[in-house]
Amino acid sequence: MIRFIFVSLPLIVLFLIAVAFGALNKQVIAVDFIVAQQQISVATLTALFLAVGFLIGLLSMLGAQWMLRRDIRKLKKQLVNSKSAA
Repeated sequence: MIRFIFVSLPLIVLFLIAVAFGALNKQVIAVDFIVAQQQISVATLTALFLAVGFLIGLLSMLGAQWMLRRDIRKLKKQLVNSKSAA
């Protein structure tokens, strides 16, 4: 439960800040991508960067989690082998 609070509370706060920022910034700006130029509102651009940052963070955490689970399986296998050898 505590873990849920520490994970969800910052996400909710960030979401509320993003909504407030979007409500106050409706200006349209020109964003120059590598292959094209697009007219996007500041709120949309901020939401896009927030989502991309969230996905990058999620992928990096999943990679670390996968490596830790692999190490745990390897250590459990070594523990079983050492107990059976003794």
